[in-house]
Amino acid sequence: MVLYISIGCLAFFLMLISDLNKIRQMNGFINLSFIAGILLLLYSSLMIILNDLNNQNWALWKWGTGILASLFLILLIYSLFGAIPFKKTYIEAKKNTVVKTGMYALCRHPGVIWFFFFYFFLALTLSSSLLLRAALVWTSLNIIYVVLQDYWIFPITLAGYEAYKQEVPFLIPDKNSWQNFAQYYRRKTKWV
Repeated sequence: MVLYISIGCLAFFLMLISDLNKIRQMNGFINLSFIAGILLLLYSSLMIILNDLNNQNWALWKWGTGILASLFLILLIYSLFGAIPFKKTYIEAKKNTVVKTGMYALCRHPGVIWFFFFYFFLALTLSSSLLLRAALVWTSLNIIYVVLQDYWIFPITLAGYEAYKQEVPFLIPDKNSWQNFAQYYRRKTKWV
């Protein structure tokens, strides 16, 4: 089963290749390696989950952690594929602009937070030590990946990224970023 953790690790390498391709703008087809990385991570996760589903006793508290895991999965999917323009971000190999509203007002890499909590609560739900280890390894690689993005890739591929770095925290939201996040959604939903 450690094989599946390793396959998940390969996913981050493929995502990095896609980002590096955006710097060199060598081949638009290589940008699809991001999607390939996502698919490898999904495959690895699914194989671990299927292995651990066989040994379940569904205690009441597991429903709570399962709901939390589902919430964090929704936040992760929205952060990566809904809060930013999909085609411009993942398919096209040209310079893009920074999104600094919504999730990306909260911190520069909100997906890392939701990623960790999704796997953490799913591991609790399934009582899976293997999934918990995968969560720790994959989150560590995800942090390394976003550090490379933050310091090397995004300043080249995203117009206005240096100014964005001054406005929004890296991974841990602060008081101002929470206020900006809430204010954006209040305006968007027309709350008073």
